[in-house]
Amino acid sequence: MKIFITGNPGVGKTTTLMYIINEVKKRGISVSGFYCPEVRENGKRIGFKIIDISTGKEKWLAKVGEGRIRVGKYAVQQVDDIANEIYSSLSNSKIIAIDEIGPMELSIPSIKRIIDYALKTDKPLIAVVHRNIKEEGKIYTLTLSNRNVLKEEILNEILNNIS
Repeated sequence: MKIFITGNPGVGKTTTLMYIINEVKKRGISVSGFYCPEVRENGKRIGFKIIDISTGKEKWLAKVGEGRIRVGKYAVQQVDDIANEIYSSLSNSKIIAIDEIGPMELSIPSIKRIIDYALKTDKPLIAVVHRNIKEEGKIYTLTLSNRNVLKEEILNEILNNIS
């Protein structure tokens, strides 16, 4: 089971994913993977963190500035250590969750390895995907008007398909 959440910026994709993660964890179901919240300073986005869902550890993923790997105005940071920890936790969980599969994440080899594993494994995957990324699986397109209904629909689909 592969479930992908997409939609325009600001419709609640990450909020929906985090709701689902918290709900399945409340039921004792283990979840591993990562999410990448934006970081704002004085109302302006200055970058993104990467947070390990299993441990809560976090690190800068990308921030405004100069760097070897660039995606738009963001310089990708060194994240191999946290990415390796996340990768190691994937085999021990029932569900994999990723926010997001997009150009930035795919440009980082250690993060891409996590994504590749998640897409190839038989474990259930729920992932936020960039609007231009197309993957094989069930795609939910969130809008401001359907997000509350869809978060429950996605949660129920996951719970009904966990073995």
